Amino acid sequence: MRRFKSPCGLLVLAAVTATAAALAGCSSDSTGSSGDGSATVSLMIWDPAQKAGVQKAVDGFQAANPAIKVSLEQVPEDQYYTKLDASLGAGQGPDVMWQSSRAPVYVEGGALEPLDQYIEKDKVSMDAYPDKLVNLYKLDGKQYGIPKDQDVWSVVYNAAVFKKLGVTDVPTTGWTWEDMVRIAGEVKAKQTSSADVPMYYNYDFNRGVGSLIHALGGTVVKDGRGTVSSPQGVKAFEMIKDLQDKLLIPPVKDSADFKGTQSLLSGSIAMAKVPSWELSLLAQANVPSGTFHMVPQPSVNGSRATDTNGLSYVMNANSKDKDAAWKLIKYLTSDAGAKLHAEGGASMPANVSADVKAAYYKANSKIDGMQASFDVTLKDNYLRTTTEFPKTRSVMPEIESTVAGPYYAGTLSASEAAGKVDAILTRSLKQ
Repeated sequence: MRRFKSPCGLLVLAAVTATAAALAGCSSDSTGSSGDGSATVSLMIWDPAQKAGVQKAVDGFQAANPAIKVSLEQVPEDQYYTKLDASLGAGQGPDVMWQSSRAPVYVEGGALEPLDQYIEKDKVSMDAYPDKLVNLYKLDGKQYGIPKDQDVWSVVYNAAVFKKLGVTDVPTTGWTWEDMVRIAGEVKAKQTSSADVPMYYNYDFNRGVGSLIHALGGTVVKDGRGTVSSPQGVKAFEMIKDLQDKLLIPPVKDSADFKGTQSLLSGSIAMAKVPSWELSLLAQANVPSGTFHMVPQPSVNGSRATDTNGLSYVMNANSKDKDAAWKLIKYLTSDAGAKLHAEGGASMPANVSADVKAAYYKANSKIDGMQASFDVTLKDNYLRTTTEFPKTRSVMPEIESTVAGPYYAGTLSASEAAGKVDAILTRSLKQ
């Protein structure tokens, strides 16, 4: 029987039934239900930018279910899985939690509860969510998560910065990569502070280089091996390094802590590639309407391919009150719950109902052009490499430190970098 081993060395048996038996003497973080029908359910998330949206949805749930109290905990992302592993390994942990493409590890370890019986009982339609996200959490024929959101990447520009600099050539819905480079160059020519740069573009391999490879018509993984050593892979590396070498983006070596969204707010950059989970920071900022405008990713080879991923709400297999936990999951991902997420500040909901999408666009209406941009982008996204191939997740830091770093520093050629990435990816896929 396979086992999931937490960083603390505690074991969670692979089968859910075996887990329940082995951990019969343990208790989860919740207090469970009492004799009067009341219950306390714990919920754990990681993103502080989305906490307000989650809390608003939780408040809505508690108003509709006054007998159930929800305890919401936001743990910093770099600590989330460490804390989760330790608590689940001890037979405890939150009743409901966010989960990502790491879900297969937790399913194999028996830490997550299959939701099929609840879905069937309450006649929850999974058609409300994109198939690619539903299937991320369907393992061995069982559904373990209900999708919460979907990642969408777009470019946002600060119109006030363009106006201040006197640059009238601004990004448009139909722009190309060449247009982006030209516009960034015009911005750079007008900037006077050494602390300012024209733009931020995601340079990391997983979400930057990988997107360009797909847009160029290539692949990152195919037939169980890395496939970056291709004309498309080499070109993708070269395109981002060209932005750095022309001083259009911050030097990669200095970018580990660079925040594109915060720099847009401060005006130290004119435009940035921004993920959907950070857009509420711009939409809720104390700036005049019309400051921020959104356009799709610039087309490359006629494509605007960007990576996507989707978090889900999942249930702890050792929860003391699974009925209450399920009620929370069902509500948070329903039309009502997804609308409240959007209104409070959250990533683009995975629930694709017209009312939910309308609520999301209304909540972010201070960002001009969002709906038109998303309408384009959502048609041309693909599952992120680490999402479609979870085994590659563990080697992404290695790729950044041993390949991307030296490449952007000029000590590796693009073809050498692509070859090294393939070797690392192939090794991970064989593990």
